[in-house]
Amino acid sequence: MQVWALALALQTTVPQGPALADTTRPELRNPDGRIPPSIEAKYVTAAPRLDGRLDDAAWQGTMIVADFTQTEPEDGTDPTERTEVCVVYDAGALYIGARLLDTEPLDIARRLGRRDSHTSSDEFEVVIDSYHDHRTAFQFSVNPAGVRGDAVLTNDGQHGDRSWDPVWSVATGVDTLGWVVEMKIPFSQLRFSGAEEQVWGINFEREVFRKNEEVLWSWVPNEEQGYASHFGHLVGVRNVQAPRRLELLPYTVAQGDYLEGADPANPFNDGSVYDAAVGLDLMYGLTSDITLNATVNPDFGQVEADPAVVNLSAFETYFPERRPFFVEGANIFRFGAGSGGFVFGAPQLFYSRRVGRSPTRDVEAEDGWVKYPDATSILAAAKVSGKTGGWSLGVMDALTAREHAQLQSADGNRWSEPVEPLANYAVVSLRKDFRGGGSGVGIMGTAVNRDVRDTLFSYLRSSAYSGGADFFHKFANNEFAFNASLSASRINGDPEAITDAQLSSARYYQRPDQDYVSLDTTATSMTGFAGSAQLGKISGNWIYGTDFYAYSPGFEVNDAGFQREADRIFSGWRVTRRWLDPGKVFRRFWANANIASEWNFGGTRAWTGAYAGFDAQLRDYWELGAGFNRWFTALDDRHTRGGPLMESPSGWSTYAWVETDDRKTLGVELFGNYAANAYGGWGAGGEVELMLRPAGAMNLSVAPGFNKTHAMAQYVTQSEDSTATATYGGRYLFSELLQTTLDITLRADLSITPNLSVQLWAQPFASTGDYINFKELAEPESFDFLQYGVDGNSTIEFDEDDNTYTVDPDGPGPAEPITFDNPDFSVRSLRSNLVIRWEYRPGSTLFLVWNHNRSGDSTDPHVDAWSQIRGAFTDAAQNTFLIKLNYWISL
Repeated sequence: MQVWALALALQTTVPQGPALADTTRPELRNPDGRIPPSIEAKYVTAAPRLDGRLDDAAWQGTMIVADFTQTEPEDGTDPTERTEVCVVYDAGALYIGARLLDTEPLDIARRLGRRDSHTSSDEFEVVIDSYHDHRTAFQFSVNPAGVRGDAVLTNDGQHGDRSWDPVWSVATGVDTLGWVVEMKIPFSQLRFSGAEEQVWGINFEREVFRKNEEVLWSWVPNEEQGYASHFGHLVGVRNVQAPRRLELLPYTVAQGDYLEGADPANPFNDGSVYDAAVGLDLMYGLTSDITLNATVNPDFGQVEADPAVVNLSAFETYFPERRPFFVEGANIFRFGAGSGGFVFGAPQLFYSRRVGRSPTRDVEAEDGWVKYPDATSILAAAKVSGKTGGWSLGVMDALTAREHAQLQSADGNRWSEPVEPLANYAVVSLRKDFRGGGSGVGIMGTAVNRDVRDTLFSYLRSSAYSGGADFFHKFANNEFAFNASLSASRINGDPEAITDAQLSSARYYQRPDQDYVSLDTTATSMTGFAGSAQLGKISGNWIYGTDFYAYSPGFEVNDAGFQREADRIFSGWRVTRRWLDPGKVFRRFWANANIASEWNFGGTRAWTGAYAGFDAQLRDYWELGAGFNRWFTALDDRHTRGGPLMESPSGWSTYAWVETDDRKTLGVELFGNYAANAYGGWGAGGEVELMLRPAGAMNLSVAPGFNKTHAMAQYVTQSEDSTATATYGGRYLFSELLQTTLDITLRADLSITPNLSVQLWAQPFASTGDYINFKELAEPESFDFLQYGVDGNSTIEFDEDDNTYTVDPDGPGPAEPITFDNPDFSVRSLRSNLVIRWEYRPGSTLFLVWNHNRSGDSTDPHVDAWSQIRGAFTDAAQNTFLIKLNYWISL
């Protein structure tokens, strides 16, 4: 063994230490049977001082590994720069020391950035599989400027949960030899068994940014699938016990809301409202590998707002979770964990944004005022996660409050109305891996219970349960995999609630031209099932497989999960050819193709389509891709929103994108798409993103996006009419729709130190919709229409005073006229969020937040998008100023 202190004194490099390869120890073999490299940690009584110098006595006599291999840009070749790593430990922490030699130390990229951000810098990373399950890993990274990153990686994947913020320390230094890293990772921040000697998976990775070079210590060819299953091993850690890990994070928050143009007579908001609160987050280590996280009265005021959208469909818009308590460890509660990811088609049984959702009951005070809560208060929430007895465990429970709106009439009478009942949300997830992570089975269940004894809430389900099992199995030297899931659901409630579920856009039991489901307005429960399976080749240059899923008509998980459609059967085939070795033009090239179809449970083919496309990286590190979709004539059982089948016309779409070398000061991404169908409908759009890194501490980006569509059959409304015998006694109204949408997303990140940052996000948004040529479906299973005022004796009139249309399908005939509101729209908004974040001591953070919002709307769709964007800056503003302080306590 050589010593690093001597190496530094001689300004030379240290020979690689001997590799450990004891083939008699099965735990040192990976699931594929390989014996990866090992590194031995040395116990020290005096911990090294973190100063970025590596001259402490603790580093002397340690085993040094330096046998790294490139993964980018030339997979499997020797690195262009040498990297040396060693590991020591004491009773409380693991220490990693790394000497990252560089022949051009002045060119080392070391940009400042916020924790967990991509800083376009050199980087060193340690990834530890302390569970040694070959599927889970804790990632710690740092760049030469000392910017930290950390994440939990699951399911043998390389991308994980970056909301995890353990308390650990690092120091870096840059000198004439390159740069140095010293990390201290407390055992309290890891999860591991109680064995006398620990054997952990571990890997080290280095990125040389200017060369786009990435190197790994424990390397496998890039065409092989998996990540943690290919780690090397850390041995020699003996007789360490994880502390009990009681961590408290109390917080206090003060907030002021200011609204321009507020009614000064409004007793609830005369233009300024102030509030303050306290809360507590707690983490407690129940065992060395099981942790309890709890929160009381959580506050999420520092979370970035959702982007603006205009949703004209019958389906809910999906927004990602942003609240830290729910984001951290979210993968534990995702159903369908498969080989390296998740089973395609497995339902989302848990969607954490259901917890604390906006209240659902509308109230009003005629000629008065209403103070309506933005969200349902979370009284308390807790989750237990970890591994025990070979099982991965995740349990979460959250209690939300009975919410009230405050109302006051014009004569001063004040009262409150309940708008959301008391509710409890629970989810349990268990997973067992076999064959060193090569196979696995999991079970998951959710439960939602609401106190709906008050008849005001008869429209809500009293309880909702879902559960399922998933399975994966790799075989043939891990080149192939089979994944499957099976789940079921049950909802209970008053007949009103269950009838609403049967009528919902997910299933439409009321459809008149089907005979396999029936609407039951007396039912007090509804049940259903879902299943999915996929089989295919997952590694090598050829990737191919087949996918299947089925959701029965009664399957419903939207109380705890997220689901747009039921009554669907899907089957598809896919193939990918990868060229991963650099050629004369491309460094990487992927060609993809697939074909798939969907049916409902009545056997109606709802969709068939095919796709072909490619993605590539050029020799100069530009990236680009393009694709073409073709879909064929089918029958749509959703478009009439509970009415008869309607033809879904054939069509096609294409897209292309290009991205410049992201190592440059100025980066550009371009995206464009176009679509058309057989009846003249079309849509076109694009986005340009400019990314500028003008200094070592700042990142700027602006991304304008523009979309314009001409839909030939946009749903408007429907009406019962016994004279409409051709369409089962109903009239289904549509129109052409000309829609234009413009949005501009701006981001500016300034990092003053690795622990002090300023982030700005802003989005001006405008969208207009012009409904023209109103018409009704003339015949089921067709795309034929009766246009009002043109075909037959039909008439159409517009009342400017009431802003309504009245149509008569047959003029003086027996059909009743139909009146509906003018659906034209013009909406605009400006949303922005400014956050100053200072981690003033490890684990403790101060947030200063400014939220700024403006919005406006009208029924005039002829205002151009740019004028709408400009108009958003003159609408009445709503400003929220917030200061939040938390303080980390470890006991």
